[in-house]
Amino acid sequence: FEFIAAQTGGSVTLTGVEEPVQLRGMRVSADYFNVFGVSAELGRTFAPGEDQLGHENVAVISHAFWQSQFGGERSIIGRTLLLDGKPCTVVGVLPKSSAFNRGWPQIWRPLAFTPENRTRNFHWFGAVAKLKPGVTLEQARANLDSIGARIAQDFPDSNKGWGVAVDPLAEMIVGQDLKRSLYVLLSAVGMVLLIGCANLANLMLARGAARDREVSIRAALGAGRARLVRQFLTESVLLSVVGGLLGLGVGYLTMVGLKAVLPTYTLPSEANVTMDARVLLFALALGVLTGLVCGLVPALQATRPDLTTGMKQGGGASGGSVRHRMRTVLVVVEVALAFILLTGTGLLLRSFSHLQTVDPGFDATNVLTAQIPIPQQRFTEPAALHAYLRQVRDAVAALPGVTDVAFTSALPLRGWGYGMPFQRADQPTVDRANRKACFFKMVSPGYFDSLKIRLLRGRAITERDVKGSPPVTVINETMRKKYFGDDDPIGKRILVQEISFGKTELGPEIPWEVVGVVADEKVGSLSAKDDSPGMYVTLEQSPQPYLSLIVRSASDPATLHQPLRAAVKRINPDQSLPEMKTLEQIKTESLGGTRLSTILLSVFAGIALLLAAIGIYGVISYSVVQRTREIGIRGALGATAADILRLILRHGMTTVVLGLLIGTAGVFALTRLMSALLFGVGERDPLTIAGVAVLLGSIALAACYLPARRATRVNPIVALREE
Repeated sequence: FEFIAAQTGGSVTLTGVEEPVQLRGMRVSADYFNVFGVSAELGRTFAPGEDQLGHENVAVISHAFWQSQFGGERSIIGRTLLLDGKPCTVVGVLPKSSAFNRGWPQIWRPLAFTPENRTRNFHWFGAVAKLKPGVTLEQARANLDSIGARIAQDFPDSNKGWGVAVDPLAEMIVGQDLKRSLYVLLSAVGMVLLIGCANLANLMLARGAARDREVSIRAALGAGRARLVRQFLTESVLLSVVGGLLGLGVGYLTMVGLKAVLPTYTLPSEANVTMDARVLLFALALGVLTGLVCGLVPALQATRPDLTTGMKQGGGASGGSVRHRMRTVLVVVEVALAFILLTGTGLLLRSFSHLQTVDPGFDATNVLTAQIPIPQQRFTEPAALHAYLRQVRDAVAALPGVTDVAFTSALPLRGWGYGMPFQRADQPTVDRANRKACFFKMVSPGYFDSLKIRLLRGRAITERDVKGSPPVTVINETMRKKYFGDDDPIGKRILVQEISFGKTELGPEIPWEVVGVVADEKVGSLSAKDDSPGMYVTLEQSPQPYLSLIVRSASDPATLHQPLRAAVKRINPDQSLPEMKTLEQIKTESLGGTRLSTILLSVFAGIALLLAAIGIYGVISYSVVQRTREIGIRGALGATAADILRLILRHGMTTVVLGLLIGTAGVFALTRLMSALLFGVGERDPLTIAGVAVLLGSIALAACYLPARRATRVNPIVALREE
């Protein structure tokens, strides 16, 4: 590697200002910005050696934070900030154009390893690196595999069976779920484009047929076929490009609207979603290409050198059987694509509906949450931390309307927090480095009451479970089913290493006695197919300062924002309460990615349905015009209006049914791609497929009926006279 750098979380509280501000931060090695090739806009990034103890009190800030907090003052370089009560000098501001300006962190500080950090068995940071020129990813993996094997051999307690994963940064930023969602949306865009192309090609075929006489006259006067084709292609490209420009305007407004309403972090912070020159050039190229592709065959058809026939026919003469078949094929394609897209949308809508009714295992009504960041170095002893938390709890509980108050190391739907290897004490010993893991939550005794999580057996954690008393745990139902089966877990012990207070280190194993079982709460995503196994222990017996506050109110929790801040401020003026949100807001945000995919796919499906209906209507209408003489003859020979209506509808609906049959095969291909995005509904759900078929068939029937009804009003004498 040319550069390699460690990275870990490093959020801090900015004090010494009117209101304490919690800053989203990271702690990184000195070479961190060199890995990404980013230089400072003002000042500098970290110098070599600034990630060593005694030299680490410097910071680099993002351009956005510089503007919002300091008004863009250039004197910020060299200014000292109080971060968690300690002075820190700002040495650099990152450029506005860098991805770091859009990212999660606002401030970066050097990662200097204290004696408490120089431990082996606590996995708490990751690393980024830049390959040297000419070195492949496979070579880097092979190199680190040998290093990982040596570490595993030297430190088996923490690393036996562990290796080093080396992955491209892009794959880490864009995970499999997001990548799959984007491919589905890209497929939807492609289908809408193809439907639009089919409509454009149909339009050009109809225009070409209507201009047979004009083309024949031009050819007779000496116009070459190449010149005639060029004229038709110019018209097609112009039409396509104008439509593309209109689409760009709509797309820009849609982009701005979505960015305004999407929950934070729905997309990776590194993703710069904007319309730049590349997007404009792509749209222009796509418009020209679409015009050429859609106009070429109609242009060749319209400029066939059959002068005699063309001069004899009028402007509305029949375009011939070849054109008729081509228009029919294009409508079949439109219906098939629309059917595929509508089915995918229907599946996502049903999935989203199921997600909204999922039982999360807790009651989110009238629950307010907030982070309560406490600097690691503020309390050197757990007893002082517990005393502080009791003060905060009592102050918040005294607020009018508050019914329950609790602390937790991880809020519902916000991930595991701590993932700890464990094993049952009554089973054969397994290497600690290779044990199964479960989520490990530190909570206060009021946690289950605050969230109304059901106790299934045994008892909950109580105020009596303190340091010095037997260590106890409450497990969730998934943990019981997966690792205890038919055994009664109450009274059994689970071995988990102690998380050392104030250190990045695991201590001796603690035999946690199971005293209760509670219903599963969703700790990750609502869309998770399986619940996670987990343990709850009391903060008194496993103290940690990285906590969140949970407050249940008897009324609207939004009214508690200011009283809650004021109550905590009276205890500690420097205590910030960032990310204050209701639990309902957290539930809504957890569905942000699914909601985005569903909304966009629904929009595309709606456009596809409209375009398909227009295409069907246009082809049937044109067919009626072309068959005016035939309809007149049928009427003169005694055909009734109902006979003519059935004739036109049969022709149109045969085309639609054929499109549905072909589209069914495409449905299975798309839904296989979407299977991982669905929840509570199968990828080949017959109810959805049948419902979409009925919907599309009904729309198509309406599109066929209008021109068919017009055909029944054709006066046979007038039709024959026109011919």
